[in-house]
Amino acid sequence: MESFWQELKSLLKTLLCFVVALMLMPLLLLSFLCAHFGNELVNYILSIKYPNLTISKSKKIRTLIDTQKNAGIFHFLLQVEGACDFEQIKRSYSQHLTDLRDKTGMLRFPKLRQKLVTCWGHYAWVNDSSGFNINNHVLLSTHKYRGRAVNESNIQDYVSELATKYIPSDLPQWQVIVIPSSDGTQPYHILIKLHHLIIAEEEDLHVGEMLLLHDNDTKSVLTLNDGGLGESPSQQLSHFVRQPEHISRLVHHVLHLVICRWQQFIYEFESLETPDGASNSVQVRSLSQLLSLILIVLVNVALGYWRSRSKLLKLKRRSSGFRNDVGRLMTIRLLLNRELEQRNLSWTVARLALYNSLQPTNLAKVWTRFMWRLNLNHVLLLPYHFYCEALALRDVLLRGQTSYTSTYCARLHLYVPLLLYAQLELVKICWELFKAPRNIYEVLFEQPTRELNILHQKSYAGRKIVSFSRSIDGTQLRERNRGRFNDELRESDFSLTCLAGAVHDYLNTFAHLVPVPSLLNTTCRTISKGYFTDRRGDKSEHIGGVVFLQLPLRQPDEEHARHLHGIVERIRRQQIMIYLASIGQTKYSMLTALLPHVLTKIFINFFSYNFPITITEIYGSTAEFQSAWGQRVQDVLLFRPPQSKTCLSLNLHRFGDKYRLAIMADTHLAPDHTIIARSFERYMETVTL
Repeated sequence: MESFWQELKSLLKTLLCFVVALMLMPLLLLSFLCAHFGNELVNYILSIKYPNLTISKSKKIRTLIDTQKNAGIFHFLLQVEGACDFEQIKRSYSQHLTDLRDKTGMLRFPKLRQKLVTCWGHYAWVNDSSGFNINNHVLLSTHKYRGRAVNESNIQDYVSELATKYIPSDLPQWQVIVIPSSDGTQPYHILIKLHHLIIAEEEDLHVGEMLLLHDNDTKSVLTLNDGGLGESPSQQLSHFVRQPEHISRLVHHVLHLVICRWQQFIYEFESLETPDGASNSVQVRSLSQLLSLILIVLVNVALGYWRSRSKLLKLKRRSSGFRNDVGRLMTIRLLLNRELEQRNLSWTVARLALYNSLQPTNLAKVWTRFMWRLNLNHVLLLPYHFYCEALALRDVLLRGQTSYTSTYCARLHLYVPLLLYAQLELVKICWELFKAPRNIYEVLFEQPTRELNILHQKSYAGRKIVSFSRSIDGTQLRERNRGRFNDELRESDFSLTCLAGAVHDYLNTFAHLVPVPSLLNTTCRTISKGYFTDRRGDKSEHIGGVVFLQLPLRQPDEEHARHLHGIVERIRRQQIMIYLASIGQTKYSMLTALLPHVLTKIFINFFSYNFPITITEIYGSTAEFQSAWGQRVQDVLLFRPPQSKTCLSLNLHRFGDKYRLAIMADTHLAPDHTIIARSFERYMETVTL
């Protein structure tokens, strides 16, 4: 009975939160409209006042919290095999990035040449890029650091010192620093600094292009099953939400059917080319053929208009001086005239088609043909149709599939289960939406620990330092813990446990000032290997959503790993909508568009104070990278910059069977931040469950 009342109270709480969320929807809509039109007005005023600038319209979270001292500069460290040829590297960046042009002769990535300035609290790009010089951005560093040759023992200190230096404000905000090795047999390093706005606003520029990396491996195919996406045991937070499998399949089948019907429709009513490739003008002889061609023309005009507008917007974003002399109505008119001329359609042709269709002889032919087809299909061929339906039913019952795809039995066998399962998935989605307000409230306000730690009491400078661990062999880790990793305790739980133990060791150095908390609030997200190599499609495709993790801090052992596994499983059940909402923010800036920038900054500062550490899991099935200038890249490290009140970024890399931790922290956390990397190495190489 007590459990019943608990369930009832839980349901009432969920209902109350859902009702409150519904009541807030009009207020959010009003806030969105005010924020949108307010931002558009400010951008318009600034563009008029400063015609030599292109005002940034980015609504990314990093754009809102950026400051001059604490800018969102991403750092990438490449470890490259072979001899260091600086001139070849510089030529590659010039050829593939700064000097690359599209078919129209315009620079493909103009923002790599433009300065980034602030204007009334908004970022803006300086249109004049005549002073750009690639020698200011692709730099050759010395092979010595403080009088000693650069090697594995001091490369971390060298890279960290380079990371603390700001990119000069009078230059475009990116740099490539080549660090040669004093020993020609050892790999050399490349440090790449990149402002987040360059990737956010340069539409066609991917991170893989900026790093000049290729991935020659064949991409693995993800399969769907009842347990979710097929994933390796190490990817615990990856593929966090199970995709709506049956809804996707239903949409895919419907789209495939529509496309096939449309192609068949075009082939029947508009055959512009003969089988030998010669052009053949369409002869319009009936009203039905005329209406069919008009429909085809309208669809082609709509598609052509959409393509032309997309291309025009892309050209405008690339060059502020680009002007289009053809208006929208003129574009539609030109497209329409082209389609009509291609099909030889005119008012005269339409009148002749109408005249031919209304002739008594043609009307009699049409009705005779219609009645013949009706009788043939529904009377004469009826026994044959029953025979095909029986064969299809036999195949479905015995083999689970049939080759008689045009029968009603085959269609029912395909679409009835899809419709039922799609409806069940829709019900589950609605249930998650119903629970979402309560889950979001609990995750953001009730569950975060209120324990203080030393990170809350430090002041921060904004400059960044880095540290990273050695490469750790995952094969030896699994050999040491043979038989221990399964669905109840995954390999990713172990690596996350070792990371928690390393953070515990770091905070323990300040235990005389502030006790080490039992739980630490962190934010987590995942990034796949394609983020570093892919150059097509959506740039945010490989970036996962954010979840909030209360990280238990203590020495790693089996009990600690199982505790962490339970927390992660609870996150999977409770934070689905938070995960999806954060993906929407990453792709479309949905959340920051709802509120004015001032309120958004207040909320970000509040939550970043409560969540001072961010954890990023970066994973890939292999560790194979190839540079654009032909050399093999042994390893790639990403350092995501902590901003606002977040002071520590932990980036856990797992490419193939290699683990590596990359740390970016505020300079006020030095030199103790290196404890995290050393402790992580020790735990990953020694702890046995």
